[in-house]
Amino acid sequence: MALQSSGAISLNDMHIEVGGTSGTTCSLNDPDIRALISVGDSSNQSIQQYYGVSSETLLPTGGSQINGQVQLKQIRASDYISSGETLRIPSSMWVWSDSTSVAALIIDISCTVVNDGKIIGKGGDGGSPFGGHGSAGGPAINVTASGVTITNSSGAFIAGGGGGGGCYQDYSNPSDAHAGGGGGAGGGNGGTGRVNSYYWQAGQGGALNAEGTDGGNGNGGQGGGAGGESGGGFYGGGGGGRILPGVGGGTHPWTQGGSAGNAGGSGGANVTRPAGGGGGWGAAGGLGRGQFLGGAGGAAISGTSRTLNNSGTIYGST
Repeated sequence: MALQSSGAISLNDMHIEVGGTSGTTCSLNDPDIRALISVGDSSNQSIQQYYGVSSETLLPTGGSQINGQVQLKQIRASDYISSGETLRIPSSMWVWSDSTSVAALIIDISCTVVNDGKIIGKGGDGGSPFGGHGSAGGPAINVTASGVTITNSSGAFIAGGGGGGGCYQDYSNPSDAHAGGGGGAGGGNGGTGRVNSYYWQAGQGGALNAEGTDGGNGNGGQGGGAGGESGGGFYGGGGGGRILPGVGGGTHPWTQGGSAGNAGGSGGANVTRPAGGGGGWGAAGGLGRGQFLGGAGGAAISGTSRTLNNSGTIYGST
């Protein structure tokens, strides 16, 4: 947080601002204190120069928007701060990934990250005929350095992507109806449906702060704000959304997608709902009836050891 902009200001205030412990020894000539106002030594400064300064770097919000949302995709901490510094993510910001193999935020230096916004992984795709299992969701944050502290503030979110639902497919009868699994929360696409040689269109993953689309022909799985509904019969699954916390899709007699933190439903014996629903944020996709598994939920935070302070909401393993 920034130092006060008027009134009394003490050397102890400055020491706390740069991460020091209150009441411990410090001086105006300490490098971390001088760095607050970018001076080379204590003879070139005055106390008044420290009014309103901050040791934190605020993630910039002036870039392009998606669906009206302030956003940055697949970023590294080292692109914004140096080792030992603090990066703060504003409350209006979405930091997101569009790849299940790449985290939304990679913390690759020793630093502190304070999240006031939303950091989300990519949802896994639902299973399709002849490619049956649902895909795993991706991580929101991956830590690759030591000495990292992550603070998730009240009202903020860190959410791994949901796993895609498994498809239904009857190998004993290739002309039988094959249904696609639902897409996982975080923009996972639904799986396609199939009957004979005809494929039914799957729903697509949602944009930021939007639901996924429904599977084709009006009878496919419903897109969700979190996990997408499965296809049923021979229809495609619904797409997973990117709404936090989000509600899983499901108005047809198919298998519902999971809401935030909840696994997608598994396809039952009833032929109208044989494929698995997409997983909610950080949760697994449902099992397709038969042998096709739902994908695992993505981690909220993966990688090397770190310190986590959480007052907000986290979906997925840490």
